[in-house]
Amino acid sequence: MFANLTRRKLQLLSGPLLLAVLSACAHFPDAGLAPVQSPNDEREYRLLTLENQMQVLLISDPDTLKAAASLDVNVGSGDNPEGRGGLAHFLEHMLFLGTDKYPDAAEYAEFVTEHGGNRNAYTSFEHTNYFFDINATYLPEALDRFAQFFIAPRFDAQYVDREKNAVEAEYQMGLKSDGRRALDVLQEVMNPEHPFSQFLVGSLESLADRPGSAIRDELLSFYDKYYSANMMRLVVLGSESLDELEDLVQPLFSPVPNKSFQHAPNAAPMFADGVLPMEVEVKPQATLRQLKVSFPIADYRSEYKAKPLSYLGNLVGHEGEGSLLSQLKAEGLAEGLGAGLGLAWRGGALFSISVSLTEEGVVNQQRVLQLLFSYLEMLREQGPKEWLYDEQAQLAQLAFRFQEKGSPMGYVSAISGGMHTYDPIDVLQGGYLMSDYQAPMLEELLGNMVPVNALVELQDASARTDLESVHYGVPYSVRQPSAQQLAAWQSGSVTDAFHLPTPNQFIAEDVSLVNIEKDNPSSPVLVLDEERKQIWYAQDEQFRLPRGATYINFRSPLVGQSAQQNASAVLYTALLKDQVNEYTYPALLAGLNFSLYKHAQGISLRISGYNDKQAVLLQELLQVMASPNFDSQRFDNIRKDMIRALENSVAKRPSSQVLDDLRESLLYGEWGEEPVIAALRGMQVEDLNAYVVNFWGSANAEAMIYGNYSPDSVQALARKLDLVLPDGVAPDLQPLKVLKIAEGESLLYPVQVEHDDAVLAWYLQGAGNSWKDRAATALTVQIMKSGFFQQLRTEQQLGYIVSTFAWPQLDVPGLVMLIQSPAADAAALSDAMNAFLGDVPLAVDEEQFQRHRDALINEVLRPHKNLWEQAEFYWQSIAKKQYEFNGRQTMANAIKSLNREQWQAYFEEVFLNQQRSLQVAAPGARGQFPRGAGRSVESAVQLKSGHAVYDIE
Repeated sequence: MFANLTRRKLQLLSGPLLLAVLSACAHFPDAGLAPVQSPNDEREYRLLTLENQMQVLLISDPDTLKAAASLDVNVGSGDNPEGRGGLAHFLEHMLFLGTDKYPDAAEYAEFVTEHGGNRNAYTSFEHTNYFFDINATYLPEALDRFAQFFIAPRFDAQYVDREKNAVEAEYQMGLKSDGRRALDVLQEVMNPEHPFSQFLVGSLESLADRPGSAIRDELLSFYDKYYSANMMRLVVLGSESLDELEDLVQPLFSPVPNKSFQHAPNAAPMFADGVLPMEVEVKPQATLRQLKVSFPIADYRSEYKAKPLSYLGNLVGHEGEGSLLSQLKAEGLAEGLGAGLGLAWRGGALFSISVSLTEEGVVNQQRVLQLLFSYLEMLREQGPKEWLYDEQAQLAQLAFRFQEKGSPMGYVSAISGGMHTYDPIDVLQGGYLMSDYQAPMLEELLGNMVPVNALVELQDASARTDLESVHYGVPYSVRQPSAQQLAAWQSGSVTDAFHLPTPNQFIAEDVSLVNIEKDNPSSPVLVLDEERKQIWYAQDEQFRLPRGATYINFRSPLVGQSAQQNASAVLYTALLKDQVNEYTYPALLAGLNFSLYKHAQGISLRISGYNDKQAVLLQELLQVMASPNFDSQRFDNIRKDMIRALENSVAKRPSSQVLDDLRESLLYGEWGEEPVIAALRGMQVEDLNAYVVNFWGSANAEAMIYGNYSPDSVQALARKLDLVLPDGVAPDLQPLKVLKIAEGESLLYPVQVEHDDAVLAWYLQGAGNSWKDRAATALTVQIMKSGFFQQLRTEQQLGYIVSTFAWPQLDVPGLVMLIQSPAADAAALSDAMNAFLGDVPLAVDEEQFQRHRDALINEVLRPHKNLWEQAEFYWQSIAKKQYEFNGRQTMANAIKSLNREQWQAYFEEVFLNQQRSLQVAAPGARGQFPRGAGRSVESAVQLKSGHAVYDIE
């Protein structure tokens, strides 16, 4: 459960985010109504309205192994009663903890977990969204439990008191999050009459009982007022037919009470008259340099066929030649830029432009603002362009036409969250529609993007502050810009460097499917095997889309042996991406993606998407990789940006920092922030150039081509690889290494994290690296995870982040128990984990064991949902040298072979009596470490030095 406070860069083609397609009401007589769906979507859909006015979308997918459901309530943090910040979020927590029909607070979670599922919820400003998935056979029983949350929740007093602590822990966890801190300041400077000005997350103080006002009573009143069937949207996806799903849903959800609630109009503007323009300076926790300019605008969500914000966000956020970002980079002022919808509410919205500044950009922020307003003026002078709109519409239509399946749970959650907006017929295509070009609407929108209507926010350590926010204690200041500043922002005439994007050369024109060869293998085969390069190839016969994946792994012994090598490789890839960014950005918009990154033994290049223009993109990328030309200013700016990012690790969530330390402790070739920062500080462009020459002199390549490709693509790729690969014998690579903890060995790694919460990540390694060890460890986590959360979080209230999960490192099996706690020290956390472990073997009866085992097998064997999942499986199998591509079946067989007695024996021997244990602990304000945790080490380097290892060839 989490409060969704994220503000996203919204551009038209933002990958999986486009799955947030929406729907709206259908009336019961129209129960046969089906929305327009992608030609690539074979599922069946039905919209209907129950007698209680709950609107429902049913999805029948006979092939799915996972069923899923989501219910969205059009109520969120913006509806909190005055003075009761976090009440909507608190209700989201409480709803899961027992109903009249199923009073056990743990029953729902246990049922879903035992049957291979997951469940969660989130609270945003206007919505509370509940969702789960489960093995498809068990959808009826799961839906029965789920429906009861909206019919007869118990809100037991004992859990009201306990769950307030979980909300408090979540609040405390976010105190050093710069995202939440910036939002806290925004809420303070906005109109206090606006509903979004309220405290979102909640705390023990805001949720405390008060004279004449018990929080449980207010919780019940909030639920009774807002949780009305007419405000709910339900999506159910199952393997049953539509008629069967309707017969299932009708009796389960029709009893949800309809209170005929309707939201009152929100008349309060976000900013009172005369407040804007406004300058706000905020002092962040991290070394953050960000300038954000926001403009209040109308709420255009109902204009989803026109999508004016998508059009404008695409132009302002463009990164190609002639763009705002291109000029900011040329002047050394910025490293990145995003533009789009910031916040939206009933009656208005914010359009935000966020600029990641360089040090020079902070000093010259007035120049940054001058360029920003100059670019907006250029857009006004040029006026809306229908050809640009049509180009975006074409890209969106291609994305919808060739839409692929994703996670059932994510899919239903995204749809239910928007069913309050789209027309029924557009429930699936609404997010992709751009069929209503309205130049006057675009002109109106651009007319609001002027200095006198701007909120300018600077986040930087140099911020001049004289105020402190109430909830997060953020130092900030507020002032109105002077007349001279406003004049300066508008004084920059439109520079010749700014111009509209040129027509996108990467838009796929040929979307035909290649003929499948008669001898096409069922999985990739090695079709080219030379000294310096190997290429695997297969045509996709399952998904049959005009897309493909070309993955290339460049391996070299000059990666992974020192912090200096790793820093050089990471900086090299960052500079390459920066050098090609203006060229490749249109490809990204056109659904042609690439990634370039350092891995444990070298550098990986991946290209995926429509295969029509892939060869053009790959040719350019390899030519730049072969002959890079690094500008000294860009080298220095990117190097400094990397150093800043590493220094900002202290601002990450404490539990994430501890997991980073654990990973460094286990994997050889991983280094912490300090040695990498030191390497970057001492690096000159000449040093990097020398490294690049040596890297390519020692490199070999392994590649995979999978998808809509013809056989001649193999030789075409081989010729392109010759651009970067030398002749001769490639040098040997060092094997990858994982720390091998001995039987009975117990290790403690104390780390310092700048946060009051204590954090403990307790890693237990499997007995070996066999399939049996992997199966027994994975099965242990499957059995533990629900009870661990229920006991240590819900019952004992040790913290908000409480989880246990499988954590294999290069397939060496292990599990992690993780808690971040504001309420207990690390010693108490270790004791609680140890007590829980002792109860695990006897807490599982034979029926439960078989359910857990079946659930895990189903998850391991789950069919790949799309081309990319299939390609990733093949690529990882090649990297692991599992050339039979049977790893999943081998793992499933190993799990199936374990009976309850064998698993109990393994658990007691490996995870209780002779543990292979490593505890990484951050003491927090209490300063305590686990007792009796074994040999203490000062650093990951000390731990790994001379220690036994697993060699991974």
